[in-house]
Amino acid sequence: MITNFKELPSNSQTTMEALRDLNIFDNNNEFQSSQQISIRLHSFFENAQIKTQFLKSLFKIFEIETQEEGNLLKKLKLLLFLHTILGSSVARVELSKILISKQINIQIDNTPLGKACQQYYFYLYKLASQTTFINEDVINGDILIYFALSNQCNLGISIQSLIEVVESFQTNQLIGDIVKQIYYDLQDIAIFIIKDVKSLIENQNDNKQNKLHILELYKECQVLQQKMLGFYRFNRHFSHFSQIMPPFSLIIEQHYLKDLQNNKPKIHSLKHLSKMSEEHVKFQPQTSKQRQVIKFEFVGKKQEKESPQFSFSN
Repeated sequence: MITNFKELPSNSQTTMEALRDLNIFDNNNEFQSSQQISIRLHSFFENAQIKTQFLKSLFKIFEIETQEEGNLLKKLKLLLFLHTILGSSVARVELSKILISKQINIQIDNTPLGKACQQYYFYLYKLASQTTFINEDVINGDILIYFALSNQCNLGISIQSLIEVVESFQTNQLIGDIVKQIYYDLQDIAIFIIKDVKSLIENQNDNKQNKLHILELYKECQVLQQKMLGFYRFNRHFSHFSQIMPPFSLIIEQHYLKDLQNNKPKIHSLKHLSKMSEEHVKFQPQTSKQRQVIKFEFVGKKQEKESPQFSFSN
């Protein structure tokens, strides 16, 4: 626990109080609900300046606390707390930039829980990197981003093998909350990928090289679907299983795949292309995050309803 507040920014006392109120420093497996977190943190999101100060002080507290030896539960709680804020549209971009500004070497032991803690931090660091990369550097239409997002899913799924060997993981509420939060991320990312890949396949252009990339992307999606199904089944060990939805499936008509595999461009009439465009707009897959979404609101400003789809905008 931090005792020397000279190490922290001058405005960190209120952040520490909020973390204590939310029992982040308690040595147990309990974690507050998104609604409770939203209510307690509301004042930190009154304007952009206060929000930035809060996020910077939170990261500094995280950095100091995770350098101490022992108490893996506190470190996991801090990671899940950061993850929860990353899931809110109002702070995702700012916190992502702060998280990737400095890579932290978390002090862990060689136990399965310690390894899972390290992997969880690495997952969040990469998630923040992807968010920043997508918002700033991606050229519209660059299909390579889908491979990067698929790798993010693989990274999240890989934590399963580490958790499975943690003693009594099935009854550990904190681990269950972490698995649920990761599944929400991956479900949204997978839907984003699959929805766009479906559109790319059904609207193939004449570029042979691009079609080869799309074919590889389709194969990547098939593998991802199988892994997501396995991760979904893993959630059966936890009480939140009834709250999540099965992975979304990529269903493509065979004639589109045949055209893609033969590298033959599909030619449509203008009328058919218009109809396909309308159908694509209507295609709104549902995500698992609909039931539980943390929302922060600025005072005096009505927040728009957060999209249930994976979004790259703040």
